[in-house]
Amino acid sequence: MSWLWERLSGWQQGQVAAAAKAELSQLAGLGVAAQRAPRMLAERLTGRLEETGGEALIRRPFGWLMGRGLVRRPSCSDRRCGDGARLDTGAECENCGNVVHIRRARRARTAAEIDRELPQLGGDLRRRVIEERLREQAAIEAEQQVRRREQACAEKARREEARAAAQERAEHQRAAAAAAERVRPALACEDCGQQQAGELCEACGYRRRTAEAMVEAGLTAATWAADLDDAGDVALVTSGVRASLEQEIADVHSGYLGALDPAGQNEDPAGVDAVLAYGALRMVEEALPEFRRSALKQLGQSEEAEAEARRAYRTEQNRRYFRHNPNGADAVAAATKAAGTARKRAAEYLLATRMEQLRERALAGTDPAGPAPWADRLPVLAARPLNDNTPTAVIA
Repeated sequence: MSWLWERLSGWQQGQVAAAAKAELSQLAGLGVAAQRAPRMLAERLTGRLEETGGEALIRRPFGWLMGRGLVRRPSCSDRRCGDGARLDTGAECENCGNVVHIRRARRARTAAEIDRELPQLGGDLRRRVIEERLREQAAIEAEQQVRRREQACAEKARREEARAAAQERAEHQRAAAAAAERVRPALACEDCGQQQAGELCEACGYRRRTAEAMVEAGLTAATWAADLDDAGDVALVTSGVRASLEQEIADVHSGYLGALDPAGQNEDPAGVDAVLAYGALRMVEEALPEFRRSALKQLGQSEEAEAEARRAYRTEQNRRYFRHNPNGADAVAAATKAAGTARKRAAEYLLATRMEQLRERALAGTDPAGPAPWADRLPVLAARPLNDNTPTAVIA
């Protein structure tokens, strides 16, 4: 090998060294140990020299090294195959055996087809026809492989284009969001018109969350107290829950305002509004778990839950270890526990499904438990005290 190396120019030596390093890197990526890869590459060069007949027969060392000596020759589609052997283990490539088997089976199948189509052929003419048929099949497969490769390249280009377009859209969206975020603090409140509120002032934000919590409480109560197929009945229950909560909120607000110094109330009306709105939100959120517990208790007494409890009770009694005495103390205790668990699960399932049904109606606009109309909200807004920091709203 040293004789071939000496016949290379300086630039050619650099190219061969780079190709050798790249091949060693590829071998490492295929699972070949780092200390074994150089020896494997040297054995490859030695074997290729023996195939050629020795260094003396190589007229163009650079071309031979780059095009034959260093290149890997897989005998099958497995990337770890090299001249019929596994590069990572050194054992015989199993996939190559499959390829040989497939080729032999194809040759036998082609020969059988030729014998059926042209039974009079024999000897060399038969072999030539078989070889020609095999070459035609190989050419067809090569064309199909090229077509599949082109399709794969086109699909890859399409995916890259779609990815680039998605990234561009994401960049535009991020830029638009950043621009909106920069101007958001200067926007007025959408509900009360307070300037420099970032689209929603603190008090109105609490009021919105309170309204949503009220709707949730009303729907929770409606799951057991109303006929879900009767929109009027659902509206009656939700309106009753909302009225009850609003009355409790009004009582809390009255107590708070009664204990507050009127001078302090006039100095910071926005702060007072925020405190009142936050107190209302906390009260409604604390009431939600109680509405849920009441709904689960009532739904646990429904016919569906009772049927599940009875079924679970009988099933537990009929278990193998209770079958000899289904009414014994142990059997009754286990059956009662199973019935309670089944009743609880049935109540939770009924609550979840009925809440989903009511929410779908609310999204469709058929649920009456929505925000109060402006005709009801305007008198409340008009009753708020005004000062220099509170803008007046002009409704066209």
